Amino acid sequence: MKNVVLILMVIFLAIELTACGKKPVPASEEGLNPANAIQKYGGVMGKTYKRAKSFDALLSLKHDITSFQVEQGRWPSSLPELVEKGYTKELPSPPEGMSFKYNPDNGSIRLE
Repeated sequence: MKNVVLILMVIFLAIELTACGKKPVPASEEGLNPANAIQKYGGVMGKTYKRAKSFDALLSLKHDITSFQVEQGRWPSSLPELVEKGYTKELPSPPEGMSFKYNPDNGSIRLE
């Protein structure tokens, strides 16, 4: 009987020692399951919404820049020139944490 108790204690101790080295998986790295499905869906939808807003702002500005170039025969020297010349009432705001990068040499615009 003593041997059985001793063997069980050794087994439980071995299990405890091997389990202590494992670190819990952060919620952001664990797979999709019913407990985190809503949170992951919200994260994906938030990123998608931000990306859609950035495309909307870029498309509007690209249209104004192209219209300026067709009518003026040159690219605008800066984005505020689009407002000064009446191509837009106001410049759209970039998504939070980003800014517009405009190149007056070729009329390209991007978000960073």
